[in-house]
Amino acid sequence: QPAPSPPSNKSHPSSMGTSASSAECKGVAEPAAASASPPPPPPAVAPTVAEEEAPAAAVQDGAKKGGGGRKKAKDAPPAPPLPPGAAPAGTLPQEKGRCTYFVAGKGRYCRFHASPGGERCGAHLAEPEDDQQRVPCPLDGGHTVYKNRLAQHLKICSKKRQDEILVRQPFFKKGVNGGSGAQTEPDQEDRQPEAEVDGSLAGLDLQYTFLVRLAEAFPRAVAEVLGPSVDPEELLARSVVATAGNLAHAEKHEAQNLALTAMISDRGLLEGDPVVVEYGCGRAGLATAVLAEKPGIRCVLVDRDAPRNKMEHRQEHRGERVLRLRLDIADFDLAALLQAPLDPAALPRAADFKGEALEVSSTTDANGNSGPAERLEELWKAAAALQAAAPWPPCRLLACAKHLCGGATDIALRSLQGRPGGVEASVCIATCCHHRCDSVSYLNVPFLQRLGLCEAEGEFARLASLAGWAVGGRGDVRAKRRIGMMAKRILDLGRVAWLREAMGLKDAALAEYIGKEVTPENIAIVASGARS
Repeated sequence: QPAPSPPSNKSHPSSMGTSASSAECKGVAEPAAASASPPPPPPAVAPTVAEEEAPAAAVQDGAKKGGGGRKKAKDAPPAPPLPPGAAPAGTLPQEKGRCTYFVAGKGRYCRFHASPGGERCGAHLAEPEDDQQRVPCPLDGGHTVYKNRLAQHLKICSKKRQDEILVRQPFFKKGVNGGSGAQTEPDQEDRQPEAEVDGSLAGLDLQYTFLVRLAEAFPRAVAEVLGPSVDPEELLARSVVATAGNLAHAEKHEAQNLALTAMISDRGLLEGDPVVVEYGCGRAGLATAVLAEKPGIRCVLVDRDAPRNKMEHRQEHRGERVLRLRLDIADFDLAALLQAPLDPAALPRAADFKGEALEVSSTTDANGNSGPAERLEELWKAAAALQAAAPWPPCRLLACAKHLCGGATDIALRSLQGRPGGVEASVCIATCCHHRCDSVSYLNVPFLQRLGLCEAEGEFARLASLAGWAVGGRGDVRAKRRIGMMAKRILDLGRVAWLREAMGLKDAALAEYIGKEVTPENIAIVASGARS
């Protein structure tokens, strides 16, 4: 028998609304006459305070979580995943005649019409389970394809088409400028993240020692390259800023293009009808400003990407002599460009570009777009037309760029070594992103070694990492940015020294082309082409 409990206003559910007698509570036996009757229900036991509060707490907890009910059991099995294309429970049916495939990522049905006699469109037709598996494309891991369509995809993959177009362009030569596409950026082994430098006491001590060496090497580098009359602190003050500027993105770039063009014009780099080569051109904003300064000048645009809103597609520039090459700077054969002009009768035709990825399209599509083989044919014709204007080879060449990133500056300068002897080269390149330089593509590692900076393994990566301090950080961190600007200027001074020593451009120097309130990357490498 249960122990006596205090009286309660609540009754046990099994009592059917009746209360237990006092005899049952005290354990007194019933008369013998009642032995044949069913056993009495168990006595009502008053719930404890914790038992009374548990259901209410569960309801409140469920309401807080948005469930509005009791807690779910912890051991409840998870709902099985829906098969691909299945709509969740409670979703309204799809409109009749439309594809019934439910796009989970967008939370709606597919909006295409269903195939005749089916419930889904052609893209979402039901396939065997094994064939629905998507695998990365072996040519470009950035996209995936269905496993059963992989063989067909490899014949028409856009990456394969781009690679075939790349090698068939005029003036392409793999690695001609001493690097490949991967070498325009620091290798993972050569790059030394800042976190690894600061990770231990030994690392901190090593970093402090390197900073002392950097501070001692900077004045010596300035004096060696620019002369003792140049104040190293003044050179740093031209670029070190306390906070970032407030100019909008478009206004900032337009101001820089105009400032670079003004400096090019003031230094006489447009005299003699030179051929302008803009490296890493993007939309060709700098070439646009140069053409506005001197209309009719011949321009060659080199960039490995294909941005929208290109300058040469605008109506006001359709009549200009502009050639765009979608090439990595490392593969741009400047010597081939400056050789004897192409023979128009011997130019390759669309039918000459054979391959499954470059099928010849005999007619244009509804939008007027031609096939890749036909576009290659037009590119070769444009190259021949550029060279047809006398004199060729040209007497002068201007290599220019705005914020050519990291090691791309070194590769662009190295490409000038291949020009014919009768072509005078001038340079105007605004540098940036020195933290992305690497020892493979950098022009003048011996210069850094003479300064005592890159004698041990990994020290070039440390120097490049410190260059990232020049424009990073939040708030007023001028002391740290001053250190980063030292690293930037030393790398640029090595490039200037290389132009003088290897190229014979004795007037090569650093020049401020715009105020630091517009951009702290306001220093350009300039040379007018005067040989020793």
